[in-house]
Amino acid sequence: MIQSRQLEAFRAVMLTGGMTSAADLVRITQPAISRLIKDLEDEIGLRLFERSGNRLRPTREAGILFKEVSRHFNGIRHIEKVADELKKSHMGSLRIACYTAPALSFMSDLIQNFISERPDVSIYLDTVPSQTVLELVALQHYDLGISIFTGEYPGLSIEPVPAFRAVCVLPDGHRLLEKETVEATDLEGESLICLSPVSLLRMQTDAVLDDYNVHCSRRIESSMALSLCDLVSKGIGLGITDPFTAGYYSARPLHQRPFNPPVPYHFAIVLPSESPPNRLVSEFRGALLVALKKLRYETV
Repeated sequence: MIQSRQLEAFRAVMLTGGMTSAADLVRITQPAISRLIKDLEDEIGLRLFERSGNRLRPTREAGILFKEVSRHFNGIRHIEKVADELKKSHMGSLRIACYTAPALSFMSDLIQNFISERPDVSIYLDTVPSQTVLELVALQHYDLGISIFTGEYPGLSIEPVPAFRAVCVLPDGHRLLEKETVEATDLEGESLICLSPVSLLRMQTDAVLDDYNVHCSRRIESSMALSLCDLVSKGIGLGITDPFTAGYYSARPLHQRPFNPPVPYHFAIVLPSESPPNRLVSEFRGALLVALKKLRYETV
């Protein structure tokens, strides 16, 4: 069987034209080079060099073989480069599952900044319901997820991030735009566009309004915060929603104000618990936490 060391010696002789200079190139003795070339010739059954004075003249077969050996060594160098890039996390792929709110613009900005320093990294962002995020990451179909769920889930490591405050969204011309902060009691008699009754944010908002004995119309409900904001922007009513979705609508006829008392908006980073995250996943997680800290949203 041909040995890698034999090919290395052959390549060195072809590049330098002599046994002694080839030995210097690969840092072994001249007799060792000669032995490796002899063993290679015996292995393949071909004569590779003819002596011409003090130099060696490659045979026709040696020239053909050298082309293939060069491809072999170029391939090894490419593999070494790829391995080095992977080690530095400048290459690779990352699959992320994220529920809707952060995916609207926050994740887009984060990914843009992340890949700008890693031109060979590819990222796939899948926007799915929060429960689906848990299922996909637990099955290791995705490397990292962002979910509203902050409890325990089989096969997942769940890392809650600091809770942001929900905000009150208002249409153009609404009377409450004069207030810097909307109080729960300010919603008395208002038309409140609500999220689905099974939404945690909806349940927390209802609890606050009940505590303050606030009565308001709840004729319109939506399962999505995006639709809620769109309805508010049309002047149908006001709403309580997450700051990510409200921020996404900031350029439209929609305004947001802090809501008091604070309604916490929880979510978490989820990772598969069966295997430790690789360097690229760890770096993205770190970038995600830094980006969250830079947001101007109020935290609870």
